[in-house]
Amino acid sequence: MSTPDKMSTSDRVIIGLLAFFVCIAFSLELYWIVYNDSLVARADHELFARLFQIYGDADRAYYDRVTPMAIGLEQINVFVTQIVNIWLVWAIVQRAYYRHILQLVVGSYLAYSVVLYFWAAHVTGYPDMRYQSPYTFFLFYAPNLPWLLGYAYMAWDSIRHLGARLRGDASAA
Repeated sequence: MSTPDKMSTSDRVIIGLLAFFVCIAFSLELYWIVYNDSLVARADHELFARLFQIYGDADRAYYDRVTPMAIGLEQINVFVTQIVNIWLVWAIVQRAYYRHILQLVVGSYLAYSVVLYFWAAHVTGYPDMRYQSPYTFFLFYAPNLPWLLGYAYMAWDSIRHLGARLRGDASAA
């Protein structure tokens, strides 16, 4: 098992990102799963509902036009992806031999999912955006960037380590 003083800066950053993603999933995103059908009524007196009301200007599928697709995506994210994220934290701390393969898979599929979310909205003309303005585009892209950049970083980190192993350069990994 790794001790904190022997863990690389990269591993600490990745564990920090994963902890952030898990906390958001089991608070804000779980709230959305439970209350997605009553967000409008709750927005005046509950913080999380109010946050979804604000984000709803950028993507109404997460506020007042909730879709089955959004519900399904969030359920997979909260109930499947977070288990895998916790497994990845364990694999990093334990220095499991498969850690970088798992990290590459998780980082790749989640970075890809954010790109797909962005691209699908773009090619369809942002149909769930209440109105198009610099504000709503910022609101659409900015809150999702930590997931895109964080998971892309995790994928890149694992590609770097796995590439070094394939080259036989153990010191780089």
